[in-house]
Amino acid sequence: MKKKRGNEKVVPFAQLESNERVFRHEHAVSEEVQKVMINEVTNKFRNYAFAHFFDMYVPVLEEFIDEHNPKLEKRKSLLHNLFWCRLLFESSLRDPISIVDSFIEENDSLMKKKPILMPWLREWEKTVPKFYFVGAIFHNSYFLVIDILTSEIKEVMMLDPEAVPPKEGEIVFGTLIPLGNGDYFPIVDFYHFDYGAREAMASCMSHHFRKYLKNETIHEAFIHVLSIMLQIERHFLFENALK
Repeated sequence: MKKKRGNEKVVPFAQLESNERVFRHEHAVSEEVQKVMINEVTNKFRNYAFAHFFDMYVPVLEEFIDEHNPKLEKRKSLLHNLFWCRLLFESSLRDPISIVDSFIEENDSLMKKKPILMPWLREWEKTVPKFYFVGAIFHNSYFLVIDILTSEIKEVMMLDPEAVPPKEGEIVFGTLIPLGNGDYFPIVDFYHFDYGAREAMASCMSHHFRKYLKNETIHEAFIHVLSIMLQIERHFLFENALK
């Protein structure tokens, strides 16, 4: 499943599947295992999460969205990304219960297919939403992103064939899940900020993060900064509509 591109990275270490307790992002995962991770576990877990929790979170998430008034065609993307932000954050606290542990318990036979699946799924709860610059694009389903806060470069594999094609230099936000081989994929398609607003956003994003991280968790700080970035995007669109 590894993509063909220039300067192909060689990953010398393989994941150990027997009695695996830790999933190592940079270690190799076979094509067979990746197919199970993507086609069976990911799809089933998404459906499980939406069926059990989506309706519960929608009212408060839509209130946040209404306050920021994004473009109509971008509301769904914002809602779905916020849903996963909220769900995985609460699941990581195990309050009242970890959704990942609950899913693993209900899908014991699926987990037994490959021992690596359980520690991999538990990695989902460690993820946090991030803002990224889109870097080099190899093709629409495989590209690089740069974490704006840490400058870390990640290789992204887009699994959704209906996802918005990335545009080099734009700013997006989403939650990336490790897939092994150094690859990541977004739980749902990124929220793509308007391309023209990227300079105004980039000029102050790190400043706001540093301010909020002094007293708040990364999840809490992210929501504050997201609110500011959505306001910048809306102001940019309003100003341009007047021209």
